[in-house]
Amino acid sequence: MADDNGGGAGALKPPKDVKIVGKVVMTRRQYKCNYIPLVKLSSLLTKLKEGEGVIVAVETARFSIESVAALAKAYGAKMEVLSSEGGLVTLLIRKG
Repeated sequence: MADDNGGGAGALKPPKDVKIVGKVVMTRRQYKCNYIPLVKLSSLLTKLKEGEGVIVAVETARFSIESVAALAKAYGAKMEVLSSEGGLVTLLIRKG
């Protein structure tokens, strides 16, 4: 998994039973368009298998946590908060 310099999200330690297969940074600094990170997240969730997860860094001024949770649920995945600092929340979305 390549680190895309998304506000420190790469330094987090997800549970050992989850294989991280991607990371999406939903911030203005990373993407000017709101749709690109949603499409990237949807693409990763489509391919997600049991025991795999995706790290998602969300700028809450730009995206709601509820919308990310709804997207995860639509793909049969669970979401948990790994950290919250100011307006940046880092999530783990995983199957299994």
